[in-house]
Amino acid sequence: MRPMLLAVPAIAAAAVFLGACSAPSTGTSSASATTTSTSSAPAGAGAGSGTTTSNSKTGDTKKTGGKKTTGTRTTTAAPVCRTRDLTAVVTWQPQGDTTQTHRGLVTLSNKKKNSCTVDGWAAISLVNAADEVVPVNTSQVNQPGKPVKITLKPGASAWAGIKWTACDKSDSSCGAGNTLRFNLEASTDGDVAQLEGFPRPEDSNITMKRLQIGSLQPSNQGVVAW
Repeated sequence: MRPMLLAVPAIAAAAVFLGACSAPSTGTSSASATTTSTSSAPAGAGAGSGTTTSNSKTGDTKKTGGKKTTGTRTTTAAPVCRTRDLTAVVTWQPQGDTTQTHRGLVTLSNKKKNSCTVDGWAAISLVNAADEVVPVNTSQVNQPGKPVKITLKPGASAWAGIKWTACDKSDSSCGAGNTLRFNLEASTDGDVAQLEGFPRPEDSNITMKRLQIGSLQPSNQGVVAW
């Protein structure tokens, strides 16, 4: 009887050992999982607000839904000055005068509230008492140098010199008038210029046989010294 009693525990132990070996294994895969978390910025966060998504596998962070501002400024060039934007004053320059040759200083000033640009020459015309443009042999010259592009702020000025050859009014080829006009869009006519130091308008004693118009410059220094 004793040998049979010893066999039972041995069989039970073997069964326990075999059950343990056949039990299924549990655990996680060796591959790492990807998790996605979403967070919203608090209200009132401004230009940096939006939704942030992060990937624990790649470590990337992507931000969406927010506004982006930059410090870039866009500037607009000043437009070209028109005749109506400016006033003109022509001042007789007695220095260097001869019997036949006279000079004048032209001052163009911006009367508008915005800046504008001038570049080149202003047309100057002789006008008679009947408000008619008097034909005069006129030319533009690079004096005292080539034209300079000038931006005129409100109230600012550009300058040019003019030189003309006087003549006898009895000469049929002599032009006589009582005032001058200026123009930036055409070669004649335009708006009336204010005259300083010229003969009285009622005398119509502004005579021109030939007129030369100098280029517009940012300074009045030397513009009539030619």
